[in-house]
Amino acid sequence: MNYFIHFAKVLMVLIWGLLIANILFPFPGKAELVFYILLAFVIFMHLIQLLMIYGAFSEKLKLTKSEALQIFVFGIFKLWQIKGRIQ
Repeated sequence: MNYFIHFAKVLMVLIWGLLIANILFPFPGKAELVFYILLAFVIFMHLIQLLMIYGAFSEKLKLTKSEALQIFVFGIFKLWQIKGRIQ
């Protein structure tokens, strides 16, 4: 399971890199618009996820700013790493 989490986190970094690369160097044609929409979707979903974690586990789990940022970037994959602290 640990290998899967590391692989998934690397994949998330590549996805974020691709989405941010589109901002710096817009892709040709309609791909530019598609990647802007995907970036907005990923940001929205990860913010919702972070807010849900704060709402559901605020008493049991105190997140540092670093952990909150990692949850925003890596999503559920970072949460799987810290799930032992919730119980």
